[in-house]
Amino acid sequence: MTLPVAWLDWLVALASQKGMGLSLVGGAIRDLCLGQAAASKDLDLVVEGPGPWPALALAEAIRAADLPAGLLLQELQKHGAYGTARLLLQAPQGELICDLTSARREHYPFPGAHPLVAAASLREDLNRRDFTLNAMAWPLRQGLIWNPQALLDPLGGRADLAAAQLRLLHARSLEDDPSRLLRAARYAARLGLELAPESATQADEALSHWPWPPGAPALAARLRMELDLLFEEHCWRQALGVLQDWGGLELLQRGWRHLPVGSSHRLARLGRWGAALDPAWSAQELRLVGLLELLPGDLSVRLELAQRLQLHHRQQRLLEQAGLLRQWLQQGEARAHWRPSQWTEALEHPGSHGHPLAVLLLLLHPEAPGAPWRRPLLHWLLRWRQLRSPLSAKQLLAEGLPPGPALGQRLWQERAAALDRGA
Repeated sequence: MTLPVAWLDWLVALASQKGMGLSLVGGAIRDLCLGQAAASKDLDLVVEGPGPWPALALAEAIRAADLPAGLLLQELQKHGAYGTARLLLQAPQGELICDLTSARREHYPFPGAHPLVAAASLREDLNRRDFTLNAMAWPLRQGLIWNPQALLDPLGGRADLAAAQLRLLHARSLEDDPSRLLRAARYAARLGLELAPESATQADEALSHWPWPPGAPALAARLRMELDLLFEEHCWRQALGVLQDWGGLELLQRGWRHLPVGSSHRLARLGRWGAALDPAWSAQELRLVGLLELLPGDLSVRLELAQRLQLHHRQQRLLEQAGLLRQWLQQGEARAHWRPSQWTEALEHPGSHGHPLAVLLLLLHPEAPGAPWRRPLLHWLLRWRQLRSPLSAKQLLAEGLPPGPALGQRLWQERAAALDRGA
């Protein structure tokens, strides 16, 4: 694995001047133990030192210092309640994210709550973590040379990694934070791991007794964040399959056990085609909307889950548009003999729900292949909506048609005639 040695050496020296110690944790340690050569763009460091939150003091020292050549501090975010800071740096190799965390202990007052934290030692910090493979640390010294013997591994993370096992640290890990099961699915898919037997039992027990805890907005935010991260993975299809195999869809909605056959392929197309239709959307955020669109039940059930997970407003709006469009299509009005112009007018009328992404959501839903509306929606998405009036407004004005509603009506008539001629 390639570490940004110049940056870490400089940082260790700065921390030492302030009487602080730094230890590398997280994904970089996993990669080092696995011998992977991928360059690290996201570093997690635990800071020990004087004062209640040494990571915040170190972040301020970094802000005030002259960084090594080639490095530029673009952004610094501090979270005082948890003693953490995030640095966004521009390096010669590209963007580098460095998370600084003050060594701490924590406990959860009730399931899904924000943890209550207090300053602690590095070993205590490792004990508060989620999985053994994340409870390893490498105390850093200048002149960075990876030495497996220097690894601090009190809970056996390296052995579990070698055995391809994913082991929860505590008997109440999932009760404290059920979103850890989504993180586990990501790790399992990315690293080829399986839940250790006692961790699989804990997952089964947690899901069998799962209620959505009242008054736990922190859990909603964590679940959505983990879903966002899942859909950013290159192996997101496998991760989603692992989550389903574990019964983890229950975390999102009680009784949700299975996705329709072929769901991952549909979500892949939704992300790829949707981002091409509207580049303002990422494939990842479209996949999340598509997942909720597969939830059994009516529109109110989907919107309730979207609100509970605190999806971004436009994601909730897209989900609502798709649901309202489906309701309109299922109404009793006979449309079997509608002309292309009638479909186009209905879908594009102000206040309608014919947003291209909403139409794409319906076309990629498992119910679409046998639906009577599939063909006209497909024609509209690919052809009809792009066909314009053969006469432009400039031409009609030149012919003497005055500006105003009559001009718009004539443009529509010309376009409607062209649509129906091409049917």
